Amino acid sequence: MLPVHLRLAEIFHINMTGPLTIEEAKELQYCLRENARYCWDCLMIQNQSVLAGATHDHEWQLELQRKLEVLRLTGRVPKV
Repeated sequence: MLPVHLRLAEIFHINMTGPLTIEEAKELQYCLRENARYCWDCLMIQNQSVLAGATHDHEWQLELQRKLEVLRLTGRVPKV
């Protein structure tokens, strides 16, 4: 879990008790944007990994597994 996911949960609970401030609403939009990017990147790598497996490209598949691990730890796809 990334810090952005924790903050997204915090803002959700803040919103349960009342309306968000302007700053909280901006932060919510930032967290949602980062979460969408994170999900997109995860799915892109997972789909590429399926393709690598289907083509028996084990080197590519290992590279993609490493990328996915870095993404899950840092929230960013590593540049090769």
